Amino acid sequence: MGEWKIAVTLRMRGDLRAEMIGFAEQEKRSPGNLAAILLEWSFEQLKAAGSTTRLFGQSANRLNKLTRDWRLKHG
Repeated sequence: MGEWKIAVTLRMRGDLRAEMIGFAEQEKRSPGNLAAILLEWSFEQLKAAGSTTRLFGQSANRLNKLTRDWRLKHG
């Protein structure tokens, strides 16, 4: 049987969204297709690293400031 696909909704900064749309156009992809590719690739990276703190290393603090995600403080 075919793959089941689901919709994913997320919030992102407007400037990041605009930049991703522009990049998707350059790649001749839809923004949704680009996001799906990036999500799948980044999740594989996260699984290999074991945690977001290990994945981002020293830049975890910078990421926490961008996303205001309290979980990065607690590993």
